[in-house]
Amino acid sequence: MKPNLTLRHLLLGFFVPCAAFAGTTEPAVTPTLHSSGTDSWWKASLNVGYETLHVYRGVDSSAGNANIWESLDVDIANFFHFNLYNGNSLNGEYGELTPSFYFYKDLGPITAAAGMIWYHFPGEDGVDSEEYYIQLSRELGAGFSASAWFSYNARSEGWYHELKLSHSLPINNTVSVESQAALGYSTSYRTGGNGLDNLTIGVGVPIKLTESLTLKPSLGYAFALDALDSGDEGWAALTLSYRF
Repeated sequence: MKPNLTLRHLLLGFFVPCAAFAGTTEPAVTPTLHSSGTDSWWKASLNVGYETLHVYRGVDSSAGNANIWESLDVDIANFFHFNLYNGNSLNGEYGELTPSFYFYKDLGPITAAAGMIWYHFPGEDGVDSEEYYIQLSRELGAGFSASAWFSYNARSEGWYHELKLSHSLPINNTVSVESQAALGYSTSYRTGGNGLDNLTIGVGVPIKLTESLTLKPSLGYAFALDALDSGDEGWAALTLSYRF
């Protein structure tokens, strides 16, 4: 989940897994986590996943290789969220250990969040970077939600923004279908220039195995737009989540 500051960086790659298709978009403002009690002040989730490619913001970040990742999410007092992501490609070319956090608040018509991501790549020199962002989200009804993401990457001195529309459709008590579409726009962030960045779509099918365990197969496809000098990318993923 690394901003592609040069062509080499574009291929080596970097998110923080996303709910519908891992590794493609930004963290959700309101995480869906299972707490240890109905009135608990903390919530947490452990996740492990496999991806045929690690695609982040429309770019293949694992240099054409499959990726295995793990993450920990902790939410405290409905106000603070922490995520730790670890990803490694099967051939060892891509490796990442990235922490992130954000503060969020329900403001009535919208939920607002502000946070930071530290993209860290053990064993690589001069490629780590910090990103600062704000995100606004809103439930639209009928299973739809929308969000707007605005971020600044300190190392590239560039901006990345994204509009996302999501939908969740329950099929029964154990199965649902989640779909998303995200449109990115970047300035001084890509080697290909400025403008519309990528259009990423995906669908996932969470299957509730137990009260705490969920298995989710998913598919995603990213269309490269004006700011990208790479091609379109498609991938499949499988995620297992344990909530406690």
